[in-house]
Amino acid sequence: MAEEGIPIKHSTVVCSECSGVMRYKGAGTYICDDCGHEELDDYGTVRRFLEKRGPSNIFEIAEGTGLPRNVISGLFKEGRLEVAKSSPVSVYCKRCGMPIRTGEYCFNCQEEIDKLGERKKGTYNALKGMGGDDGSMRFLDK
Repeated sequence: MAEEGIPIKHSTVVCSECSGVMRYKGAGTYICDDCGHEELDDYGTVRRFLEKRGPSNIFEIAEGTGLPRNVISGLFKEGRLEVAKSSPVSVYCKRCGMPIRTGEYCFNCQEEIDKLGERKKGTYNALKGMGGDDGSMRFLDK
């Protein structure tokens, strides 16, 4: 059964039940001050699904929650979801290619990016079929 999520935002929301004020309580949950009705944003919807179902892949999460895969992927890139330690799925740092469990960059690369003030995404890219079919990292010619 899919649960409808409200967009991720941490501000006041109007309750769909009584039009009262809903406040963000954490973990993707909003509670109405007047009637106590609870609503979930996208993160809350995924979190609740994973709490009930356990570790799941992106396809199972999308099917079970009704959320598009790009929304779930965005939560992963933001560091709000992670790949389970026992998962056969591998995700790699966009900068150096090291295995990571969440986000887009490994700890070391993220630290360097933060120090240098580099917030541009897409500066580095692993492209298969360009410069070798092994998917190795290279700098783009720009």
